[in-house]
Amino acid sequence: MRCPGQDWRYWKEEAIFELNCPYCGEKVEFFKDDTSRKCSACKKVIPNPKLDFGCAAYCKYAEICLGELPPELIREKATLLKSRLLSLLEEMLPKNQLSEIERGMERLEKELKEKGISPGTKLLLLLFYFLDPKRREDLYKKANLPETLWEEIKINLKNLKKGLTLEELIEKLLK
Repeated sequence: MRCPGQDWRYWKEEAIFELNCPYCGEKVEFFKDDTSRKCSACKKVIPNPKLDFGCAAYCKYAEICLGELPPELIREKATLLKSRLLSLLEEMLPKNQLSEIERGMERLEKELKEKGISPGTKLLLLLFYFLDPKRREDLYKKANLPETLWEEIKINLKNLKKGLTLEELIEKLLK
């Protein structure tokens, strides 16, 4: 049996979409089950920002379709999620603010790993912190984050003091 999510007969119109290459701005066409595509203009590989293995949580064909997901794929999925969120943020934030946030993420991730702390949720907090509530909700929906993760992010955001600078936020998240 072919997975209904991969069978194009069951696809809706939004299963095939275009986005601008983050490197050169050219249009790149994606199918919902593509993990990545190479930009025809600049030849860089772009991860699919809408790729989601969330179906594995409930689909009776997941084991047949995906097998057991290896740890490498889980790590790759985390990287894809980060890339997807950054790609979506490009539409929401000025380029200089996004660049600053990316540098902050790199620093936070490096320092958390040095301390032996998983950076997952803290990196997401850094990404969502500087957005107003409407943009946070939009990013959550567009990124197709699991609801439980979104609830955790919202709770943690409420516990953070408003108006922190990027530097202050990083220091707070490192504790």
